[in-house]
Amino acid sequence: MNIELQCCGLFVIFTITVMFLREKKLDLMNRKLFFRAICACFACLIFDILSIILINRSVYNGFSPLITEIVCKIYIMLLVLQGYFGYVYASTSLLPRDKKWAKAVRIISHIFFATGEILMLVLPIGYEAHGRMVYSYGPSTSVAYLLSAVFILSTIITTLAFRKEMPGRRFVAMLLWQGIWLLAAAIQFALPELLLVGFASAFGMVILYIQLENPSEYIDGSTGLFTTNALSAYVHDKYRFGKSFSMFTAKIHFLTTYVDYGMEQDAVMRTARALVALGPEPAFRIDDDTFCVLYDDTERMFERAAYIKMRKDNVTDLPAKGTYLLIPDSLIMSGPDEFFRFLHTYLECEEEIVTANEELVRKLRHQTHIKELIDEALAADRVEVFYQPFYNVMESRFNSAEALVRIRKADGELVPPGEFIPVAEENGQIIPLGISIFEKVCRFLSEGEAQKYGLDQIEVNVSAAQFDYENPAGFVFNHMEKYNVDPSWINLEITETAAAKNNDIMVRNMNRLIEKGITFSLDDFGTGRSNLDYILHMPIKIIKFDHTFTQSFFGNERTKHMLTGMVGILHKMGIKIVAEGIETEEQINVMRDLGVEYIQGYYFSKPIPEKEFLNFLAERNGHA
Repeated sequence: MNIELQCCGLFVIFTITVMFLREKKLDLMNRKLFFRAICACFACLIFDILSIILINRSVYNGFSPLITEIVCKIYIMLLVLQGYFGYVYASTSLLPRDKKWAKAVRIISHIFFATGEILMLVLPIGYEAHGRMVYSYGPSTSVAYLLSAVFILSTIITTLAFRKEMPGRRFVAMLLWQGIWLLAAAIQFALPELLLVGFASAFGMVILYIQLENPSEYIDGSTGLFTTNALSAYVHDKYRFGKSFSMFTAKIHFLTTYVDYGMEQDAVMRTARALVALGPEPAFRIDDDTFCVLYDDTERMFERAAYIKMRKDNVTDLPAKGTYLLIPDSLIMSGPDEFFRFLHTYLECEEEIVTANEELVRKLRHQTHIKELIDEALAADRVEVFYQPFYNVMESRFNSAEALVRIRKADGELVPPGEFIPVAEENGQIIPLGISIFEKVCRFLSEGEAQKYGLDQIEVNVSAAQFDYENPAGFVFNHMEKYNVDPSWINLEITETAAAKNNDIMVRNMNRLIEKGITFSLDDFGTGRSNLDYILHMPIKIIKFDHTFTQSFFGNERTKHMLTGMVGILHKMGIKIVAEGIETEEQINVMRDLGVEYIQGYYFSKPIPEKEFLNFLAERNGHA
């Protein structure tokens, strides 16, 4: 009998089914649909083999024609069911859930399938056997061929139509699966003795299993937990089908920098074992030191999170602490993108425990809105430069100024810098903003108007991000050359934060720029981790005392002694000083008596647009 290929296909499907059932798996809709397709393929192969056996016995041995017809009908109905499950497997993850036309397509496909199954059940079927050629025929079989072709073609068309919305590997796997099945059906139709369809469907399931449903990429090799890819698939699946879940995330923070590989692995494995012991819920390792567990029950999530925290607090032999992010209800976020933005943002929070709520989500949405405003301002050239003048105490004039970035909305309203600068620094937009500001400053200097009124130099802020790679000086040189700007007109201002993060790279890049004639100042001195190491090892010409530091001078004796001493030390090192935040004439006189060279503050001027700044210089300095 011609059942060799079917038996091979049956063995293949049986093997895949056993492997699939034994895997550690996530409760994903795609996996449920894949398992349906496996079961349909398995049943179809069994009845394919059984129908061939019964047709042969019926034709040559007089076996019951009624039973043979019933088995043949079950086989072709299962064949269509397999094609239908293949279409559902493909379309469920691709067709939008909220579109009316997509809902109509689903309803039509259900009706089409159900109608076809009823027709196959009631229409007559015949069968023939001539040596190794065994086949069924008749109206029932014709309906089966038609429906199978329709579902195969529908799957292919759907895959092609949504190819941009799926990974390349999935696109290729889906086309191979359905293409092999369609090719086998065409060959079998032309050469009836080659019963390829059953084996081709089994082979297609192997392709799907290896390419799409193989769990190896979803399992972390060292801990046995699920990976970040698995978390992404799980979260997208839950949101797609509108299912709420809760999430408990723990991050390990080592309290010393002297952590060897063995100690780190011990902490990781302890955490992994503790999470697995919590229960059957899926646990994920989403970073080297970050783990999470997802729950369907919020109360259970809080209970298990408290248990894990208690266990961690009792660990005394590892120099580490934990920080925890709890998301009681995933549906407070609009979807996977917002969910992962929230996760990324608040996992880095310094608080020990952060619980997601509407207020934090609104804050995140506001940050996203600000990011979009920055992108729009950059694209529409609504990035502006405001200037705040420095008063030169020794020369009694305003000969320098700080360039400050501002962005303007489409309606003309300015966005406060305190709103957009932290967001820009967080997501890297500070780099294009800085480049835009630098170019505008160069263009302003090239016009020569400010120099006529006594301006010698403009100070431009440099962010930590702009010095976080080996050669950030390119845009500086390019724009100075483009606008024919003398390097001595430019002073670049770096912050203590930037210096602390990138000290070695920072110094190398500073020296490259200094060789061309650019000078540097250190901003925000007196905040954060002020440290003489920056002054000793960084080639800076000016130190800017932060406004909080200078204001503290007038109300705190210890600050007063410290600042007075610092002025003396800096002057001996040949470094000049800018006092920020000066607001009264009395404060100006005190700073002058201390020997501070430059004063910046609202007493003289707030940051002002370019034209106002030129008017200010003309009025206060007079014509050159």
